[in-house]
Amino acid sequence: MNMLDATLQAACPCVMCPRYEPLALLEENSHRFLICGDGLHVEVRRPWIHAILKVMDSPIPLPYGQPPKRFSINLHRRALVAGLEHFIRRAREVAPMEHAAWLTFDPVQMAVGYVEPEVISRGAGHIRYHRPDATPRCLPVVDCHSHGNLPQGAFFSDEDDADDMTDDAKLAFVVGNLDKPEVSVVMRFVGFGLSLELTEWVRGLLYADDHIPNETELGNDNHDD
Repeated sequence: MNMLDATLQAACPCVMCPRYEPLALLEENSHRFLICGDGLHVEVRRPWIHAILKVMDSPIPLPYGQPPKRFSINLHRRALVAGLEHFIRRAREVAPMEHAAWLTFDPVQMAVGYVEPEVISRGAGHIRYHRPDATPRCLPVVDCHSHGNLPQGAFFSDEDDADDMTDDAKLAFVVGNLDKPEVSVVMRFVGFGLSLELTEWVRGLLYADDHIPNETELGNDNHDD
């Protein structure tokens, strides 16, 4: 095998999902593709997330097994909610102009941080900003921006779709209707050209009536992707 191909396959392998025994899950931070009975899946592990997502269906049944359902976010709930609420407060202050920030993760301290990136340009209907550089102690994980007081509220624009499809694994969060008592929010996981809707989940976190425990696991291993 060509040395470059060997290096590429070692960095991002493709694995046949076993049919007669459980799949051994990734233990290190990396990603790989899984050939399964129903098509192609991707398994991604980062310090803050472990997920298995379906990439595409196979037009024919394949003689392989199925991966377990997996979507777990390794962030403290109260820290995540506090970061999102802080962003909403800052976005209200900046409205009607749009605003942006990133929530970061320190895998050593298991801490969620807040960074307002360098803004390239902004207005009442757009914002362009730089992605913070990732370091071992500061991983950008939640990409937040606002839509000010726009009557459409929170939504993902075509430009958001184009930008998110080229970014590494992250959570994307948008807030709108900042002139209203209760803002509108949307969230999704994006990575590897895939998207998973998480709006109802984040609304449950932000607007839950009951006490939010300071748990680490936010996801559910049985989440239907």
